[in-house]
Amino acid sequence: MTTEHRTNTPTISAVVPVYNEENNVENAVKALMTVLSAGFSNYEILIIESGSTDLTADIADKLALNNSHVRVIHQISREGLGSAIRLGFANSFMDYILYLDGDEPFDVKKIEKIIPLLDSCEAIIGYRVGRRENFKRILFSKVYNGLIQFFFRLNVRDVNFSMKVVSRSLIKKLKLRANGCFYDAELIAEIRRTGTEIYELGFDYTPRSNGESSLDKPSIILNMLAEMFSYFVRRKIFGR
Repeated sequence: MTTEHRTNTPTISAVVPVYNEENNVENAVKALMTVLSAGFSNYEILIIESGSTDLTADIADKLALNNSHVRVIHQISREGLGSAIRLGFANSFMDYILYLDGDEPFDVKKIEKIIPLLDSCEAIIGYRVGRRENFKRILFSKVYNGLIQFFFRLNVRDVNFSMKVVSRSLIKKLKLRANGCFYDAELIAEIRRTGTEIYELGFDYTPRSNGESSLDKPSIILNMLAEMFSYFVRRKIFGR
């Protein structure tokens, strides 16, 4: 693995929230280290571990112990995806912040596609190209993306895909509160609120090979809808 950095590129923080990803986290982080060390002048990887009940926390700590570019932040309890990402954003120090899931939803080598865009873009979001896991997830995604478009007019192809890059200076302008999976939509809505242009980039989708996604659990969906309604009311009442 190379540790040489390009000198003419910005720096980047990668925020990777994980929960019970013992079979995925090591491969995901090592793949990130390879591509970020080769493509950026400096980088850091923040693993946000949210009270896992398997070996995820131990594996993450070992990764940080063996590489100075990796840090681990342990949440005492599992407070939700949004809270983990906000915690990562708050502790990031590089020019740009990349957020992606620890289950490798795409080939991380393709992150190199964002490098030439960073000179002119403050916000880049990915959209998935290819087949999802099953019909239920396809239906859920279409309904949810339709609701988001109806209420907030975000005009993006894929709200929830886990590949978003935002400049740290822009992150400081956003009012982010969602603790759950509404976080992705709230992030895009807040970027739209600032008038910042969003660049969309397609990534071949890789269905998870280990573990299970909890996104389609009824409790997660209800929480997502509740946070969506709360944000909608805030925007209507307070204009933000």
